[in-house]
Amino acid sequence: MFNDLLLKALNKEIVPRPPIWLMRQAGRYLPEYQKIRSQVTFLELCNNPELAVEVSLQPYERFKTDAVIVFSDILLPAQKMGLELEFTDEGPQINNLISDPADIKKLQIPMANEETYPTLTVINMLKKEIGEKVPIIGFSGAPWTLFCYMTEGYSSNNFNRAKKFLYTNPKASHQLLSKITNTLFLYLTMQVNSGAHVLQIFDTWAGVLSQEDYKTFALPYLRQLISDLMPLKVPIILYTNNSHHLLSKLSMLKIAALSLDWRCNLQEVRDNFGTSLGLQGNLDPGILLTNQTVVREKTKAMIQSLKNWQTGYICNLGHGVLPQTPVENVHAMLDTVFEIANESLVYAK
Repeated sequence: MFNDLLLKALNKEIVPRPPIWLMRQAGRYLPEYQKIRSQVTFLELCNNPELAVEVSLQPYERFKTDAVIVFSDILLPAQKMGLELEFTDEGPQINNLISDPADIKKLQIPMANEETYPTLTVINMLKKEIGEKVPIIGFSGAPWTLFCYMTEGYSSNNFNRAKKFLYTNPKASHQLLSKITNTLFLYLTMQVNSGAHVLQIFDTWAGVLSQEDYKTFALPYLRQLISDLMPLKVPIILYTNNSHHLLSKLSMLKIAALSLDWRCNLQEVRDNFGTSLGLQGNLDPGILLTNQTVVREKTKAMIQSLKNWQTGYICNLGHGVLPQTPVENVHAMLDTVFEIANESLVYAK
């Protein structure tokens, strides 16, 4: 039997409980994941379809989440465009970053096929394995977030090197963002063709730009990407982090839902932007580091904070599961959501 709670919520249909899946739901907090990772590097895992399928399914098999998100990484398209990508203990690192406008000309827009992207094979295999039980979520980074990594070289709190490139080379920055956008369109299109039911776009570093600069540099390419994907007729979720100042712009995009970080109040966002925009989130991942009692209380309070969670709401975190998260606390969050269908919750008026 197909569990379509996620698809119904994204379609604004009434559901008996919020669907739930977690960003970074497969990862280092799971002992079964750690066992596999002890044998291969992160990139080897991403590029090994059999292992990537196994890791993608681990959270579903343990928690019975309402969706399976394919195991991959947002920076794989950057690597396929011609950049040298590696993963260190400190995170992703690009060794030949874009530091000069001439570097952009060297980048290619790769063909999106299973030979280029093993992730497409993974989705195909997941469809055969799980596609008749729960939806499969495909994903990519947003053009701006990939731009950040490609010009900074690694993760940063402020991405000042990326912003320096942006402001010093505005014309070249538009060229780079355009190339990234075209690459992501091909990649996401093939994810849907391979079997993804839903797409999520991660603009993790949206918040490092002012509203005006985001409107000038990031938003046009995000809008183009989303618009170009519309003919595929799959719901799109957009995640942005630390971006409260951008919500008025983001809410106008043709997306099924906006995935919010924990700094946002769900009901305030709904009051401001209406019920036609689905909401996803937004429990602070740090809460999962506490204990089961706190996790249950905070999860229920988050859901109850939204007057009408039965329509257009997906339960999730405000960012990814942290590596040191106790597995039993993830169980507590999901169990709380599963129990909601059998409870009579009192909502704030």
